[in-house]
Amino acid sequence: MWKAVDELLLGGIAQGAFPGCAMAAGQGARVLYTGVHGSLVHDGQWEVTHTTRYDVGSLTQVMATVPLCLCALERGRISLDDPIGMWLSDVPPDKQGITILNLLTHTSGMTPHFLLPQEAESDRDALSALLKHPLSGSPGAKVRPSDMGFILLGFLLERVFGMPLDEAVKRFVTSPLGMLRTGYLPAGDDVAPAAMHSESEEWQAGQPVDGNARFLHGVAGHAGLFTDLEDAIRFASMLAGDGRNEDGVVFSYRAVHLATTERTRGMNEARGYGLRITKRADPFLGHLWPSDGYGLIDAMSGSLLAVSPDDGFFVVLLMNGRAAAHDRQERARMHKCLLNAAYAAFQHEDF
Repeated sequence: MWKAVDELLLGGIAQGAFPGCAMAAGQGARVLYTGVHGSLVHDGQWEVTHTTRYDVGSLTQVMATVPLCLCALERGRISLDDPIGMWLSDVPPDKQGITILNLLTHTSGMTPHFLLPQEAESDRDALSALLKHPLSGSPGAKVRPSDMGFILLGFLLERVFGMPLDEAVKRFVTSPLGMLRTGYLPAGDDVAPAAMHSESEEWQAGQPVDGNARFLHGVAGHAGLFTDLEDAIRFASMLAGDGRNEDGVVFSYRAVHLATTERTRGMNEARGYGLRITKRADPFLGHLWPSDGYGLIDAMSGSLLAVSPDDGFFVVLLMNGRAAAHDRQERARMHKCLLNAAYAAFQHEDF
């Protein structure tokens, strides 16, 4: 059954959807499948390997920023009900009701996206620009996925830990998890180039494709993280193991449960902390996946993380595709087909 997964990945490469990819699936601590295909660039000679590092875009939110929040929560440094003004100065009246929980669940009312370089003279003015920008809605009223909210959360966590975001992520998240090849601004010849809008665009090794992350010198709460397949497996396996890995407890079961179960009941979209929750009415992970499975898909690159808490099954996929807006529907279909095939292969293995 895993052959069907390989065929789907190879078909995507043949169709030019992405030049290469690295994928793994497993149950808890067991890795059941790995597939590494293609090259770093279209028609390139450098093949993808298990140690190729990819820009994971919005997966930064759930692989760096949310775990850092959980660390702060477990250490008693924050309450999720803290208003952002407890940690940030000069919060305007329209944003004084926003809490850390609102930022985590995308219910802050922050606008989904705007270009920081157009509203801030330099990265030093970015926080002020975020706080000045008008809200898109009332805090707590509706799920509005917002990169800007997670950028703000990154700034807040720097205040909580008293250090730059990348240092805090390394010290409290990636190092304890043994994810030694995961971080911001990687260097080396094993970094997959970002897929750009046109051939004329330039790309510098280790720079994220997200423009706001680049404006913030590659380190942000919403994007900018790079990882490889082995580290992505370690992270997904920890989630599937309810916070445990082979070295013991990384996060408490309760902390993982808070982050990975629905916290927006009655609203327009099911969300945990950063993560989307799949439902029968919104089977974004695929129709074979159980309701309450959770994950996140980076719209720019196509990389994804998916976990089924009922049986501990997980999938991670790293790639550097780039879908234009009109291709997003076909990309979503490809992800569903791929995740359905992977879940079916897992189920067949058990019988």
